[in-house]
Amino acid sequence: MSKQTTKHLLITGPPGIGKTTIIKKICSILKDKNIPVKGFYTEELRNEFHKRIGFDVVTVDGKRERLSRTFDYLRPGDSRMHKLGQYYVFLEEFEKFIEPVFAEMSNGVLVIDEIGKMELFSSNFEELVRNAFAKSDLHILATVPVLQGRLPLVELLIGDTSNKLISVNQGNRNRLLDVILPYFVNKDSTTNSL
Repeated sequence: MSKQTTKHLLITGPPGIGKTTIIKKICSILKDKNIPVKGFYTEELRNEFHKRIGFDVVTVDGKRERLSRTFDYLRPGDSRMHKLGQYYVFLEEFEKFIEPVFAEMSNGVLVIDEIGKMELFSSNFEELVRNAFAKSDLHILATVPVLQGRLPLVELLIGDTSNKLISVNQGNRNRLLDVILPYFVNKDSTTNSL
């Protein structure tokens, strides 16, 4: 295998497998090591009956905004929303929320959880992601859905040889932290370590 440098890591796996948990742990460790890290993760919300009611977008430093909700959890006045399955997506709020995250990042590690269908309703988000992946001074840790076929940007990122795709499953999820972390702590790592 050639020693081609991997610049960005893409994590994939089925919903609920632990992708966001891995992201949160890596962010915490990077902060503890004083490595610049910005970005966001997507957190699912459940009601008192443990039924999923939507998703929030949360920045690495703890700011939060709605990404989507089921019909029963919409607020009066919510309008002009895209719909994906049972979820109504708050596109304007999402765009306003994530633009500063990308604008503030000039070096270090950028976390994008996730580059998925809901987020890609936003052409602004797609452009921000494309621009971030083109920056030479950023290292990106992003999650992508398992079924990429209908998401051209995700297919493009997976096909780029400077990106490494890592699949999370029950057998490897507890070991991946130790595999992923060196890419961002020692930025000269190569794909051979994965």
